[in-house]
Amino acid sequence: MQVTRILFVFAELGIGGEEAELKLLARHLDASRYRLDAVGCFHREGTPFRTHDELEALGVSVDRTPYGLSFDETVAYLARKLPAYDIVVSCQNVADIYPALERLHLRPALIEHGRSVDEALAGPKHFTQRYVALGRKIREAAAGRMTDRARHAVEIAPMAEPNEVSPVRRARIRQALGLAPDQPVIGCVSVLAPERHLEDFVEAAALVGRGRPEARFVLVGGPDAASPHHGDRLRALAAEKGLADAMILLGDRPDCRDLIAAFDILVAIPGREGMRHAMVEAGAAGVAVVASSASGAKDWITDGAQGLIVPSAAPPVAADAVARLIDDSALRRRLGRAFHHRVLEHHAASVLARRWEALFESVSAERRVAPVQPSLFRSFFQGGFECSTHRRRTPDGFRRLDIIQAIGHDENIEQDYGHLRKHGVATVRDGLRWHLIERAPGRYDWSSFLPMLQAARRSGTQVIWDVMHYGWPDDIDIWRPEFVTRFARFAREAARIVRSETDGPAFYCPVNEISFLAWGGGEVGYMNPHAHGRGFELKVQLVRASVAAMNEILSVDPDARFVHCDPAVNILRNPDRPHEHEDADHYHELQFQSWEMLAGRIWPQLGGSPRHLDVLGVNYYHNNQWFHHGGAIDIGHPLYKPFSRILVELYARFGRPILIAETGIEAERRPSWLRYIGSEVRRAIEAGVPVQGICLYPIANHPGWDDDRDCPNGLFSAQVSAGRRQVHEPLAAELANQQQEFRRFWEEDAVPAEHRLARAG
Repeated sequence: MQVTRILFVFAELGIGGEEAELKLLARHLDASRYRLDAVGCFHREGTPFRTHDELEALGVSVDRTPYGLSFDETVAYLARKLPAYDIVVSCQNVADIYPALERLHLRPALIEHGRSVDEALAGPKHFTQRYVALGRKIREAAAGRMTDRARHAVEIAPMAEPNEVSPVRRARIRQALGLAPDQPVIGCVSVLAPERHLEDFVEAAALVGRGRPEARFVLVGGPDAASPHHGDRLRALAAEKGLADAMILLGDRPDCRDLIAAFDILVAIPGREGMRHAMVEAGAAGVAVVASSASGAKDWITDGAQGLIVPSAAPPVAADAVARLIDDSALRRRLGRAFHHRVLEHHAASVLARRWEALFESVSAERRVAPVQPSLFRSFFQGGFECSTHRRRTPDGFRRLDIIQAIGHDENIEQDYGHLRKHGVATVRDGLRWHLIERAPGRYDWSSFLPMLQAARRSGTQVIWDVMHYGWPDDIDIWRPEFVTRFARFAREAARIVRSETDGPAFYCPVNEISFLAWGGGEVGYMNPHAHGRGFELKVQLVRASVAAMNEILSVDPDARFVHCDPAVNILRNPDRPHEHEDADHYHELQFQSWEMLAGRIWPQLGGSPRHLDVLGVNYYHNNQWFHHGGAIDIGHPLYKPFSRILVELYARFGRPILIAETGIEAERRPSWLRYIGSEVRRAIEAGVPVQGICLYPIANHPGWDDDRDCPNGLFSAQVSAGRRQVHEPLAAELANQQQEFRRFWEEDAVPAEHRLARAG
């Protein structure tokens, strides 16, 4: 079963009711089915981090990164983060959410969680799949903003755990506060903010205290970061009203549930909607409640049945209600018991968590799509011939690789293509060998390439041509500006030849794996040009060359298409090196840099534009996920990111069709790896990702780059015997099985039309 990843996004992650809801969900949702994370978009100085710590203790990862970012930076950060999740729950009318979603081509399901009518009426709703309101009026307000789908505004009441309080425990709590066991204790729980109008509570307390001096009043709550001194004003008002000894201001407390359980009466008379969770906690503990009509209590309390309802902004009426409950202990107990039973029936976290589960399942189901068979390539399953031509360092100097020649593909090209057609593969990746073609500047010998083109035409094979697969002629200095113009000229002449020999649109990969070549050749000296510390410089040069080559190809063939192949990786934060977490995030982001450059999103002076970023070629192997400064992880590791999720994130970010341009593994895992890739690609397509094909790469075994060992990673053998290559039968059987699985996948239309996702972007 695949885990549903859910991100709760808070405008400010403080100590309020929605934070309490998340903690309860973390306790009650099945962790094997749901992964909950949280992110705060803003943090005011002075706001406690208690909720952060409590959530993390429950297994909820809390992202604090936006605390150091501007609004625009936070929007950009969320746009990168959100695609990693299936569902996003936006709390507190987060202003950053919609601008972030606008940037995405594929969006996670959005649920808004509203605690007030003001929040329900604010902000757009066109991406909101559900609006979850804490009360009836809030739901009605949200429904009014969602007139075309008012039923998607739903009410889920605040949650609470049953809080059975023993007399012994109650006495201990009171003793810790310096209160006698029989003293009437009236409490109020709220953040100390001016808009809560807590002066009304102080005024009502003063009126009660005049006739019942034994009563004690407890105000629990920390200061609002926007009004850090409001508690001092309330304390001064209490002293002015003669309550210096009768009122206790406790500040923010982690034991709020215990404190409420020690009250005789909870007063909830805010100036606007709020205190809902405090009221439900009181009901969970069987504590009588006096609530104002503005508190939302009417959704659960009938006046005189489960509590007493008083008008808003009327301290004398509230004081009379409190005095009545002090004097009538039987009424107080009856109301407390009645509210307790209602909370157990309608607010128990164990019950409401199931409603949240049903909500998550319903929005997830709506996002499934009826798969549409891709049409970009002649066959969905493809074969890639390893065509590396780079120079590697040896003890004696440097050696040029030519994998096409090493496996005899150049001499058996037509047989190889024909053999693939018998396995249902009509599209392949293959390569030009620039070092063989351009013998001198501007002088081209196409004798190594024309037989490949002609064999493709005769066999009906569609080829995606790698114009440069790591190698270039020996006389070229890749660091010089002339490299760009010379490569572009070579690409133009190659396009002329391809067009003369090809039916239908031609496909090219201008520069294979820009990111990997920049790292391997420019950063760590592993391959040509064997430089160190010049990775970004080489990446810029390769992007310039790729853009220039595409421009020249399009001048010859305006219908040409381009596949930009690069590894898709997942670089994880190393738990053993927390001081390097930001570095890990940085290196993870670098994988997108060449695609961003080609699209003109960054460094537009390189010439990139949306037209240049055509098809994303995603290269993915078993070791493409690793800890920063740590080892690789494989399928089965708890932090292994499903390949389908990687594809969703890529499409959400770039909005381009995707080809799995390289994937494979050595030895006996070949069939199981293809089975995994196939199932994950189907999941990605169901999520709305337009995957156009899967290329088994390499399709034939080949000698290793570094040691010439036989790499058993293909469908075919490296050696040719009697004009044929041996077939790895287990992989052939799984390929046939996957072809059948995808035929069924595209033919079956089991998803109701109203549940299909309309792709955005």
